[in-house]
Amino acid sequence: MVARLGNMSALKDFLSFLATVSGDISHITAPPFILAPQSLTQFPSYWAERPFLFTAAAHESDPEKRILLILKLYLASLQRQYYVGRTVKEGLKKPLNPYLGELFFAEFSDQDITDEKATGSKVRVIAEQVSHHPPTTACFLSADDDGVRAEAYSTQATTLCGTSIMIRQSGHAVLTVDKYNETYLLPLPDVNARSIISGVPWPELNGTYKILSSSGYTAEMRFVGKGFWGGERNCFEASVYRTTDKAENPRAIFTLSGSWSSKFTISNSKGKEVEVFDLSDPKNAPAPMSTRPVSEQNAWESQKAWARTFEAIRKADHGEVVKQKSKLENAQREMRKRERAEGRTWETMFFTKVDDSGEAVASEDVVESLLDQLDPAEASRLRGIHGRWRFAPEKEQRWISGNGSYRAPSPFG
Repeated sequence: MVARLGNMSALKDFLSFLATVSGDISHITAPPFILAPQSLTQFPSYWAERPFLFTAAAHESDPEKRILLILKLYLASLQRQYYVGRTVKEGLKKPLNPYLGELFFAEFSDQDITDEKATGSKVRVIAEQVSHHPPTTACFLSADDDGVRAEAYSTQATTLCGTSIMIRQSGHAVLTVDKYNETYLLPLPDVNARSIISGVPWPELNGTYKILSSSGYTAEMRFVGKGFWGGERNCFEASVYRTTDKAENPRAIFTLSGSWSSKFTISNSKGKEVEVFDLSDPKNAPAPMSTRPVSEQNAWESQKAWARTFEAIRKADHGEVVKQKSKLENAQREMRKRERAEGRTWETMFFTKVDDSGEAVASEDVVESLLDQLDPAEASRLRGIHGRWRFAPEKEQRWISGNGSYRAPSPFG
């Protein structure tokens, strides 16, 4: 009880300090007791942890149902993403800000699951912090045997709004289904971390977002946050319709409603219930995440570099959290100083920054055609404020051929 009161006092002092800061607060050091024992580079893995959903579109011949499956994948991933892998009752914690060059690898498989939904699929994840100022994370997910892959990048800006924290994202995800030569453009929603001062904060999404398909269908989502005087948390309404249907109220092929953090209902065009997707149903549980043992990981991998910090967070040893976290962050600052002094530029390991013109973006035509269907302001946000980042297969081959060797011996310098 005393510790909790101390934490609350420290949190109030922290919020009072933040109130004096204008603009982006991403660089501000958060108190250790609100930190989660994971880094932001792990977040892309939440898209991959249900292989049966990630690969479902590759096994569906109807394009209307394919975009519905992509929408289900999108919605089903939100709870674990925005509650930072925690339950709704536990509330959220703040993930660690990744350091430049931080890497995260994981794999998810339902091959060993005995269930009607098991597809035998395997999804691998590669994530990298490609920029620190501004903070930008890029990722690549691939179910190689199913011909489904996705890549995304997100630049985040964090601001204080009263006792809530607003995290705005710029960037987008692109999911490709090889069998149907189909591309989906997915938005990255802004999130509002509410009730920070209560000690049990929760995330809310607000606003309208669209998933666009190159096959001519749109999935539109409207997120509704809990009202000040009551109501449910994490609510949404969504519909699937033909993109060419420009009417103010386009004819919905499917409609969805409910809570993205618990369960939602899918209905057809006649209003008949098709499915209730319940996140608490064991058959919808995430597959176990597989990573290499920390002792075998490269020094730049997230779990190894932050291992002592994560351990201190789990033990609630706040002094040790500050010590270990500062050790890595200070080493990174020294590395940046040396790079500037030597005139060197940081080179990313798996991703390439694509310019806005020239031959390098020839493969971006489909994505651009989808972006052009959006409101100009939304299209600009999805393009991103720090360039466009794409996975480079030749860089992955270099990593593989080099057996995971890296240019620097350790992120600690």
